[in-house]
Amino acid sequence: MNRTQKKRLFQILLAAGIVLLALALLLEGLVSDALGGMLCGVGSGLMAMSGSTLLNLRHEAKHPEMARQHDIEQRDERNVAIRNRAKAVSGEALQWSIMAAAWLSIGLDAPLWVPITATCVFVAKSVLELYLIVRYQREM
Repeated sequence: MNRTQKKRLFQILLAAGIVLLALALLLEGLVSDALGGMLCGVGSGLMAMSGSTLLNLRHEAKHPEMARQHDIEQRDERNVAIRNRAKAVSGEALQWSIMAAAWLSIGLDAPLWVPITATCVFVAKSVLELYLIVRYQREM
């Protein structure tokens, strides 16, 4: 996707966010609080994401030499390895945090679906990890 297409996409998303936020305010009392909150949250999120991306695109257009340097750094082998390692370690920490939350929910007499769901997420992450290990071993 080139720069102009990307800029146009985020302009459309910004407009959609504004429309959703306006709908949430205009329909207050006419729709449920859950739907109004959802419209407000999604609209605000789209506005924030699109606004920041448009500002970044504008900054890159004003400073093309910095944009080129940033692209080179993003593709650098060492930086890619560092990012992948950080993602792997954070995934492990998140995996064990989910299990700790499951044990805590058991201790706090939470409904049974809470620890079962947490355990299913743990197992799904472990299975996905094993699948990816096998897949990457075949590729490399």
